[in-house]
Parts: sequence; structure tokens; C-alpha cells
Amino acid sequence: MKLYHATRTANVPSIQKEGIKPVWDFVYLTDSLDSALRWMGFRFNAMGDETMAIIEVDVDEKELDEGVDHSPMMVKLFGVGKSLVSEKTITPDQIKEIHYYSLTQKPE
Repeated sequence: MKLYHATRTANVPSIQKEGIKPVWDFVYLTDSLDSALRWMGFRFNAMGDETMAIIEVDVDEKELDEGVDHSPMMVKLFGVGKSLVSEKTITPDQIKEIHYYSLTQKPE
């Protein structure tokens, strides 16, 4: 199953080496790149980050549970997709692609 995990760009080197490790008991994933960008981009931007990475992974659907971090209010505000969680580390071989995004727009 193709899923997405948003993170700070500074985390990418260790993720490429060690995988995506559970934080607060889970690896948090969503079913669309756009959802990951909207959900965490807002948070990272508010915390002063200028860039972020969205990591595309391939995970066995049987090893996932439905997450509860996408509240109805956030779904309405951001149009975010389905939230899924894994209790296991997403290994480096499960990483399929890494997308980088700027969270700031520079004047032309």
C-alpha cells in the first residue's frame, strides 16, 4: 500500500539509513501526498521551518491501524485524507521516493 510520511528535511539522512522509527508509539502515515503536505506543512511552517520532506513508502496494509490524529475539525479545515499508523519501523527498503517542498514563497 502506497502511503506518505511528512518530516523535517533534517531527518531525511537518518531515515534513509535507519528507516522511519515510531514516535509516540507509532509511525504516522496518510493515504495521499497532498494530505501529508497540508497536515504537516501547516505545523512545520508555524514552527519556523522553511522546507519539509514527504516520504513515500510501501507498507503491508495488514500491519497498519487506523489513526485518530486527523480530527473531524482538521479534516474540514485542511481536507486531509485517511490517517494510518504502524507500530513497526518503516525500513529503508520500504522507502520509494522522497519529495521536498518549500514552505515559504519568495517574491519574484
